[in-house]
Amino acid sequence: MKPLKVIWGELSRPLPDGGSGSHDPQPSISAKQQHELSRMLQKSDFFYRAEGRANAVFSIKESGRDPTVPRGYFRGTLLRVPKATPNVTPCNYETLHDFQEKIVDVHVGRQHIVPQILVSITPGVANSLNARRESALRVRGVRGDQSTILAGFAMLVEDMGPSPDYAALEFKPKWLAQSPMAPKDATRCRTCAREALRNDERRKKGMKISTPVCPLGLLHPERAVFMSTLDRLAPQWSERDRIRLADAIKDSGVLERLKDLQVEGDSADALFARPSDPRFGLSMTLRDCSCFVRMPFDPDAPVIIKLADVDKKNWREKQTYWQQRHNELVNNGWLRGQDADTPPLAELPPIETACVLRLDHCLKNGLEIPLPFRARLGR
Repeated sequence: MKPLKVIWGELSRPLPDGGSGSHDPQPSISAKQQHELSRMLQKSDFFYRAEGRANAVFSIKESGRDPTVPRGYFRGTLLRVPKATPNVTPCNYETLHDFQEKIVDVHVGRQHIVPQILVSITPGVANSLNARRESALRVRGVRGDQSTILAGFAMLVEDMGPSPDYAALEFKPKWLAQSPMAPKDATRCRTCAREALRNDERRKKGMKISTPVCPLGLLHPERAVFMSTLDRLAPQWSERDRIRLADAIKDSGVLERLKDLQVEGDSADALFARPSDPRFGLSMTLRDCSCFVRMPFDPDAPVIIKLADVDKKNWREKQTYWQQRHNELVNNGWLRGQDADTPPLAELPPIETACVLRLDHCLKNGLEIPLPFRARLGR
């Protein structure tokens, strides 16, 4: 069996012909390799890492009980499993894996996606995962939900977290282009508008709020605005590493590709009106993906940037909710923000979002530059 490090490297290469051929791309690994990896998991130990509403993630360590499994084989690899909750159907991992291989890898580019391998877990492995999860939650003082992990399909995923060799960064790019439904005088992008609405709801509950990072700054043509965005995205990193990150984002082209696909599914005939349109479905998946960055401590090593959390969404089920929330942003003035003549009545006092659209508005009209941008713009 090939080392997993080698397999991850192979699964990070671009698809032949850019994946644009008329035939489906070949499976990432063979059925025999999948079976062997599933077998190896039966003799491994697991350590709880984190979980979300639908999935839990574990690190893997060879138990030493199987001499055929080399020590450190699963280093740099995570196990992602679906959580089964009463009255909720767990994710169909076969469908999710098929969607990533045949849709996301093809359209975005496999080299830009965190690789994964579909495997099976036995009842014994599922029991071990449940025990590890319950123990970890008790230690953390967290009350678990009613979900459980069942035998069935799971995924091995390349670990993009920090390691002794590199620092790591995770962020959600969200929408990288303004909504076609936004008013012409909008001074907030839809991501900043959504965060303003959420911050207003938090403020009313007495909760702490923070100023979001505007994703439009990640593709802004002015270098100072771009770097200001990275200052806020990676505040603990050195100036040298933020420059390396800026250059890597530009060289990768992954965020430009992400924006293009979001815009393609954002057209008037697909946005909400046709939720079964594949362009709309892919666009909504890429709206909620995560971007992972590996920053090697070796200054001569390449910076790695990949997207994850590219699961297929239940487009038809969520279409109504998505449309309602989007209409709320448009109709209640959240996209127009604090520079509008009639901001939303709920937004008193105004909520600072430091949106790049507002920055551009201030520059154009000679207004005061929002604080997060002053250091780089020198004004």
